[in-house]
Amino acid sequence: MKKLFIGIDFAKEKFDAAIIDAVGLKEFGDRQFGTFSNDKKGYRQFIKWVRGNAGNSTESEWLFCGEDTGQCSHGLSKWLYGKGMDIWIESPYAIKHSSGIRRIKTDKADASMIAEYGWRHQDKASLFKPLGKALEDLREVFLYRHKLVQQRVAMEIRDKGKESEETSKGLSFIRRKAKHLIAELDRAIRECDLMIDRIIDSDEELKENYRIVTSIKGIARQNGACLLIYTNNFTRFGMDARKIACYYGVAPFGKESGTSVHSPARTSHFANKLIKSLLTQGANIAKMFNPEIRGYYDRLIKRGKHKSVALNNVKNKLLRIIVALVRDRKVYDPKTFKYYQERWKDKNQETCSVGKHPSLLLEGDA
Repeated sequence: MKKLFIGIDFAKEKFDAAIIDAVGLKEFGDRQFGTFSNDKKGYRQFIKWVRGNAGNSTESEWLFCGEDTGQCSHGLSKWLYGKGMDIWIESPYAIKHSSGIRRIKTDKADASMIAEYGWRHQDKASLFKPLGKALEDLREVFLYRHKLVQQRVAMEIRDKGKESEETSKGLSFIRRKAKHLIAELDRAIRECDLMIDRIIDSDEELKENYRIVTSIKGIARQNGACLLIYTNNFTRFGMDARKIACYYGVAPFGKESGTSVHSPARTSHFANKLIKSLLTQGANIAKMFNPEIRGYYDRLIKRGKHKSVALNNVKNKLLRIIVALVRDRKVYDPKTFKYYQERWKDKNQETCSVGKHPSLLLEGDA
């Protein structure tokens, strides 16, 4: 059992931390707070500060807990792991919606809330494990490609804006340079795609799971790589599709009042916008070119579901299918879809019979 719980609220340049000394349900002493730079110098100061406030507890009795903020949380997580520390990087969605904990918008309060989450839910902790060499390489190329795409979009918008203006030597010069830069960016993006393919092909486990997930129409190179990276090749969330949906920010949840059971389900805004947007693109492609997904989407629309709600259900459906296929080592085909549809229908009926909140189920599964 852990005795010292360190909550970390990450930002780009710094992070805030809070320490709770507790055993079981009993908390001892006052909570301690500190702010540190988000670099190696700050990491060293941070661990020195923790040791100075650890009392009689040993390092094996410490649990660091932080929200997954992508690049902001990546450095310290790897550094602590390298020091042999236990660190739990949880989705902001899970922390925000944890029972009995409310987000108060101050840095100290956020860090304290995260430490409290680690304390109260330590039995569910999924300890951080860094990506392997191939996945780390894949992550770096994937994120670099995303930055190139952002630059290309910005450059293209800027160039189109100049087309409506009167021609001048200065504007002609800018447009020539813009076209040249766009061509260079296109070339760099293609090279990134080739490198992504090479990295995946170099690792048999990555290659096999990539083959499975991209067998679904709508899940191509970028979504496939994204899934491999952010699930740590499907080892991070214990093959739990709902946890992955929570991480992606597409898991539906209802309002908290007792009278809102039939309210439209909402989704979390505390999610990685890149991976959520990629899944949205994949869902839109799937509902156009995958007959089974298209049929599922159309049934929801006919039942009066708003298009955004129906599309969110498609996202959840895709994630459930993907996890099931990876777990069972199968590629996608229409028979597979029907098989899992029947399984989930039976499971949802069992879940409803024990009184689980309907918002935790996918609308239209039954």
